[in-house]
Amino acid sequence: MRTLAFPLLLALAGCATLESPAPLSGAQIVALAREGKPAPEIIAELERTGTVLSLQASDIIRLHEAGVPDAVLDYLQHAQIEEMLWRERSSYWGPYYRYGPWPAPPPPRYRGP
Repeated sequence: MRTLAFPLLLALAGCATLESPAPLSGAQIVALAREGKPAPEIIAELERTGTVLSLQASDIIRLHEAGVPDAVLDYLQHAQIEEMLWRERSSYWGPYYRYGPWPAPPPPRYRGP
């Protein structure tokens, strides 16, 4: 009985998945800013969800005009740059590095100035 319980438990544990929170959209960031949340709270939520937005200058201007704090915009820009640098570094080593016997390290998260 005991020898059957452990493999069964192991199989069930392997089927369990951990759902990560969905990244925030630009509209959700604007909504948080309009609710009056301070910049550190919005940045903490961006870090928790792992949000990295591909922003152009016009997008940053629109977010600024919508009331998103400058510190949040700085975080979004730095997170985007760090994500691009991580992708460049991980592609340098080729597919073996990314899909080899070890996982590629996660992209670094920007922690602010």
